Amino acid sequence: MKLKNETGFTLVELSIVIVIIGLIVAGVVGGQTLVRQAKVRALVSDYNKQIAAINAFRLEYDGIPGDFDNAAAYGIGTSGNGDKNVTPYNSEMIYAWAHLSGAKLIPGAYTGATAGNPFNQIGVNIPESSYGNGIAIYMSHIGITSNCLQTGASPLFGRVDDVNVLTFARPETTGNLGCPRVGFLKVSEAHGIDVKMDDGEADSGIMYSANTLATNTPGARCVDSAVGGTGGANYDFTDQGENCRILFKF
Repeated sequence: MKLKNETGFTLVELSIVIVIIGLIVAGVVGGQTLVRQAKVRALVSDYNKQIAAINAFRLEYDGIPGDFDNAAAYGIGTSGNGDKNVTPYNSEMIYAWAHLSGAKLIPGAYTGATAGNPFNQIGVNIPESSYGNGIAIYMSHIGITSNCLQTGASPLFGRVDDVNVLTFARPETTGNLGCPRVGFLKVSEAHGIDVKMDDGEADSGIMYSANTLATNTPGARCVDSAVGGTGGANYDFTDQGENCRILFKF
């Protein structure tokens, strides 16, 4: 019995298929990279918008959002204590967004309520950044001891000066729920923002980069040493994870 000729793919045909698959994979990976880069750039836009809102609030009310001690009289939320520091944890850092939204300086409406678990609830009393993926924007002071920002009796980064900051971070999901202590950016991404907006140094200028740990202890995560505002810490480019959170003084 005569069998029919059975032929498979030629080498040329297989090569064409492999090339097409490679192009598809490259397109998908390249597209993901572009999306992530756009999200990182959006953080810069967020910072500029929030700083503009904070400055407008200062001009209008002669106070700092969250700390403003006459907010209730103006009907824009619970009053702070007026000491020029946005108290961290579950008080003035929550009032801040109610003050700004109540003054119509940012879109949306925030409750200013500190109850709940976690007390920071994205879209309820704190805003989500344009980065998305549960990355929130926090406003607080870093020279005050608070379980939300650090452990023990040491202020965040060991600093004791009066510095209020905007922090971009992922909320903690264990321990102090909702606290801004979890990194989400690659070192190259945080450094890129730093170069664009500041001095490119993790530990000086208006922008600081920190790792996920509460006291920013070094450990091959984002920075090579504990950040103290003295210029002693550097970006750790050997870290290939997504461990950087970023803070901006205002």
